[in-house]
Amino acid sequence: MKIWPECIPCVLKMSLDVMRTLINDEKQIKRFLTEVLELKPLRGEDYSITSPEITRNVWSKIKEFSGLEDPLKAKKEEQNRKALDLYPGAKEIIKKSNDPIVETLKLAILGNSIDSMGDIKGFSIEEMVKLLHESWIDTRAVEELKKKISNVRKIVYIGDNCGEIVFDKLLIETLHHIYHTDIIFITRTLPILNDAIFEDALSVGMNEVATVIENGIFEPLPGTFLDRASKEVRHLINDSKLVISKGLGNYDTLSEDQNLRGKISFLLRGKCYPSCAAHNVPFGSLILHHF
Repeated sequence: MKIWPECIPCVLKMSLDVMRTLINDEKQIKRFLTEVLELKPLRGEDYSITSPEITRNVWSKIKEFSGLEDPLKAKKEEQNRKALDLYPGAKEIIKKSNDPIVETLKLAILGNSIDSMGDIKGFSIEEMVKLLHESWIDTRAVEELKKKISNVRKIVYIGDNCGEIVFDKLLIETLHHIYHTDIIFITRTLPILNDAIFEDALSVGMNEVATVIENGIFEPLPGTFLDRASKEVRHLINDSKLVISKGLGNYDTLSEDQNLRGKISFLLRGKCYPSCAAHNVPFGSLILHHF
């Protein structure tokens, strides 16, 4: 999905929010913004690009000004720690559920709300139960996913954010327990925003429930263009009958590849006007879209 007008202020706000946590010098902040606004898509002069590609270009500026290779490393670690605190309670919820697949899908998509500057402080198990009860997901789409899973022996699962990956782990555990499928979990290769890289996935024990590999994309891209991925990842996805993809960045990029139609199921939350309008859902909706 290419950018919408709403993507422009969104990317600008994200970049400024990140820079405010890294730099206190107001002159530097202003110079950063001046340079970012030289990018044509952020001036509304190029709508032929995806949001992850714009974010990649802005992120390069953030790294340049901050002097850090992984500017949100501490934030990512914090998000994972707090999500891991919720993990045992979430697992108990799933054990007591009448439909573990529905509940873990909801949790995994709700986890997609943890964006680059997001937090989960103060979130309790009681609140999680309430949120699961109140959250709606398309049961027909869930049944279709169950059917797809029951017909495959291997699933390729493309991850997204830190914090969120803890709930991905719970979903993967549940799928493996019920369907006995092998699952390969793909992370980013280079740090970008709060997206999970290989070491982040290992830190939450993802390797205990899945084979973890990097996407092999050597640019800070919060999405997945298959033609830029490693040969191993290209082969895995092309050879797979089912790919589960998390988050809007992966949706934006992978939905541009028509060769992938029929094999990808996208899990994301409607967090902005473009994502909601594209799927005709209200803000905050849990989206399970079979491409």
